[in-house]
Amino acid sequence: MNKQIRIIVEKDGKLRLKVEGVSGSQCLLATEFLEKEMGEVFERQRTSDFYKAREITLTNRITQN
Repeated sequence: MNKQIRIIVEKDGKLRLKVEGVSGSQCLLATEFLEKEMGEVFERQRTSDFYKAREITLTNRITQN
């Protein structure tokens, strides 16, 4: 899935950010720069993607001298 940040302008003028394609706390990092520019955050709603574990692949390489 592509990573996307949607900015939605509500009828009352409030802005809402919706992050897609990012799991865990990475969504907070992805929107941090926008939140600083937009002002105070009044509410956060975490979706099921926030609670998904990030998939990490570790590779060890053993070399002999």
